[in-house]
Amino acid sequence: MNTIKGLLLKDLYVFKNFKGNIIFSILMFLFLITVASFQMDCFMAGSILFLIFFGMNSISTFSYDENADSDKYLLSLPITRNEIVFSKYLFVFLNSFLSIAIGILVSLIITLLVRGTVSHIEDSLRICFLAFTCVSFLMCSNIPCIYKWGVEKGRMQSVIIPALFIFVLGILGGVLLLLCPWIYQELDLLYLFKISPIICFILNVIFYVVSYIISYNIFSKKSI
Repeated sequence: MNTIKGLLLKDLYVFKNFKGNIIFSILMFLFLITVASFQMDCFMAGSILFLIFFGMNSISTFSYDENADSDKYLLSLPITRNEIVFSKYLFVFLNSFLSIAIGILVSLIITLLVRGTVSHIEDSLRICFLAFTCVSFLMCSNIPCIYKWGVEKGRMQSVIIPALFIFVLGILGGVLLLLCPWIYQELDLLYLFKISPIICFILNVIFYVVSYIISYNIFSKKSI
């Protein structure tokens, strides 16, 4: 446990290099949300914006590890490859979760101060969960690519693989619509939207577990 904590602290210290960007992003975020609140109820949009600003930044720690060749140094210590990979996934998840949680809280406070009310808060929270799941999918697609090809070489694959996956799902959905149109007629979209947090939770577990297994298998066979 102490090893995982130390690896998490290492990635947090890396974030110090982004403090200028982070402060600028926070100020821009607060400004945009405050201005937008005068025109509309921007609670949902602000939360998603905060997630995109800060949740995706966790991937950037891989660049510093690659440039510093930190994996070679870490493996010279009593640290296993499993702990290195697990700490990365834990850091990515915690950073994303805290980003959207803070985004929701800050956006809610600003919207309440400016407008005095927040409409459709339950629906907005469901959409935030959907956005969190989409970001999780992108990051869980990117991390195995980074372990396989590196940050720079894996940049193209990090775009192609999730895009290809979405394309295949779209094709399968279209084929299913043609062969079994009754399935879509029987679907209760409103009900699915209501239980979307449960669906999102299950999908997030699947994304992280499958991605972690792939990344660990790649990293465990990697010569460093």
